[in-house]
This record gives sequence, structure tokens and C-alpha cells, in this order.
Amino acid sequence: MIRADFALRHAGQLATMMAGTDDALGRIRDGALAARAGRVVWVGQDRELESQVRLDGDLLDAQGACVIPGLVDAHTHPVFAGSRADEFAERVSGARYQAQQSGERGIARTVRLTRAAEASTLLELAEARANRFLANGTTTIEAKTGYGLDLDNEAKSLDVLRKLAERTRLRVMPTFLGAHVVPPGAERQAYLRSLIDEMLPAFTPWAVFCDAWCEAPAFTAAETRALLGRAKALGYLLRVHAAQLGPGDGPDIAAELGASSADHLEFATPAQITALAKAGTVAVLCPSANFTTHGPRPPIEAMRDAGLPMAIASDLNPGTSNSESLPMAMSLACVEWGMTPLEALCGATLHAARSLKLDGLAGCLRPGSFADCVVLDVEAPEAIPYYVGVNRVIQTVAGGAVWEPL
Repeated sequence: MIRADFALRHAGQLATMMAGTDDALGRIRDGALAARAGRVVWVGQDRELESQVRLDGDLLDAQGACVIPGLVDAHTHPVFAGSRADEFAERVSGARYQAQQSGERGIARTVRLTRAAEASTLLELAEARANRFLANGTTTIEAKTGYGLDLDNEAKSLDVLRKLAERTRLRVMPTFLGAHVVPPGAERQAYLRSLIDEMLPAFTPWAVFCDAWCEAPAFTAAETRALLGRAKALGYLLRVHAAQLGPGDGPDIAAELGASSADHLEFATPAQITALAKAGTVAVLCPSANFTTHGPRPPIEAMRDAGLPMAIASDLNPGTSNSESLPMAMSLACVEWGMTPLEALCGATLHAARSLKLDGLAGCLRPGSFADCVVLDVEAPEAIPYYVGVNRVIQTVAGGAVWEPL
């Protein structure tokens, strides 16, 4: 008998996302799973549970609802203070996002407010965001810094992320995004030296990934190569904000350096898409930010043709996507871009997990994976994007425990 301390049973459809079956979702009808110490130890049909599993712990009855792996959000900015709702209103009336990144507005405004906030305040704000992620079915996030932009304030943000992971059920994969923009009042070359010589070495124990925004108004191709090359040498895994606002070399740099992800990619060329696919990089697409900045549709067909894995992310941030709802981003990917519901679901599970180097652990349900799953009031797992803007989550399970709000 397999010993377990948590079990879920009577899932009308249990989407395991496991390959090797005729069903793309690895679907088990009237399915069940069991977990021990936060990991799945058994998955199968409900009628086999009692004969194969000895449960000494909690039992959750899904009562015929659909069950999927916990969603994985591969691009978020959860540590910030303040609001930029006025900028949203301006863009609705025709203002361009680029025009808002001047003076003390845009990202610079968020940097000022985040620097001024106490760490305890930032943690309180981040915990509220964690609750909203979990309420919407997300159990793992990639979490960027990038609103501190000096040694002390980036350290403050990374410490908030560490405490967030300790205090909530949300799994947090920290990314150092000191190369977000050059901060207000800083001399460009001096800031680059600080990034390369001070911050990158200091934060290697804190962050798994290093990210850089390779685009005006942020960093040039030469600067990005230098920054990410140094980060790779120090042992960081790489991510790149690339080709969001216009054509550029960001996708090429991501491919050259073997980045785990290239994010946004609205202006990526077919040749760049092919290079990313050959490099094993995952495209992390951000429909909500694209929607509010009125950007062009990413080259979805070229990505399909190249076999480039497409992850879907919320891009939670105060400027362009103040939303923790990955299902909403999935809906936008389908409605605005023509992605299929199956592509959107794989993008928010399997491909997102791959971009975080969590293949086989997150975004799937199999023996050895994290015991993260979501019980949903939907007809089938593929129906999630159909409920545009409506949260159909009944229960979120994170690490083999039913999540309850803080």
C-alpha cells in the first residue's frame, strides 16, 4: 500500500498533463490522486484509490468537478507600492505607453514609491497579491524585483520575496531584474557598473534567475549582452524582456545565451523565433499587458511552425497588467490572439513550468510532482478561457493542503 497524508477523489475529469496518452491533457475520468509530504505519490481512477492507497490525513471530495495542476505564472512583478491607474486611463484615451516613461512617471514613479515603502508594507502588499494568485488557481509564480534599482532596495525586494515564500502557500521563484530601467537620477554607466560589479555578485544566493529588458527605454543590445553574460557566468539562469514595444535584438540575445525564457515577443521575427526554438528557450507571452498597451499580436503562427513552446503569464505589474488572474490572461490569449484553449492551458501549466526549470514538478500531476492542483466548476479543463473574467475555482490545493486565505 502507498502511504499518503492527502487525497483528492471523484474528479469528473482529472487533467494530469502527462504525455504518452491519446488525450493531450492526460485526462483521467472519475480520477483521484494521493500525496505525501507535499508530493504526489499516486494518480489513477477513483475506484482504485482505496485498494492502492493508505490515507492517514485529509481527504478532499471534488464531487465530479474538473481538476487540473496548479497554474504556473512565469512572469510577474509582485513587489511594488503605489498605483498607476491614471496612466491606464490615459492609454484608454489614446496615450502611448512609451510616452508615459519620461520624467517621474511610468516605471520611475513605481521605483520612487517602492523605495519609500517599508519592507513590512511591501510584504503586506505582496501577501495580498499571493492570496489573489492562489484564489485564481495559481500555485507557482516567477517573481521579479525591478522596482528598487539600487543595492539596498533590490535587496529589500528579494527579502520580501523570501518571506513571501515562507509565509504563504504560493511557490515563489525569485528573479533579479535590476536591469529593468536605469533608475531616476542615476548616471547610466555608473548604474551598469553597479549592476555588474555589485548587485549581480551580491544576489547569487537570493535569486534563481536574472532578467533584463532589452529595449528602449531600458537597455541596449550591447548592455544586455554584457549584463546577462556576467549573470550567466555567475550561475544565474536567464530570462529576457524582448521585442515588446518594437523590433530589436532581445530575442537573438536570449537564443545566443540559452535563456530559459524570452518574454513578450510581439515584434519577434520568424528567424528569431526559429533561433529561440533551437536554443530550447520558452516564449513567455503576456496577453494582459499587450491588451492594455494596444500592442500588436505576437507571431503565434511562426511560433507554432517552429515548435516554440508558448507559456502564458499574467505579467502582474502596476503599469500595464495589475491582475493576478492567469485564467483571464488565458482568455485574452484565445480571444485576442487566436490561441486555442488547449494551447492556453498547456501554456499556463507545462510550458510555464518548463521556463522555470520545473519540468515534471509543476504544471503536471504525476508521482513525484508537487501536490498542487485546482478544483474547477467547468465542463472540461479546456473550458477555462470560455469564462472570461469569471473565477471558476472551487478549491486550490498547494503542497498537498487545501489553501485558505491569510
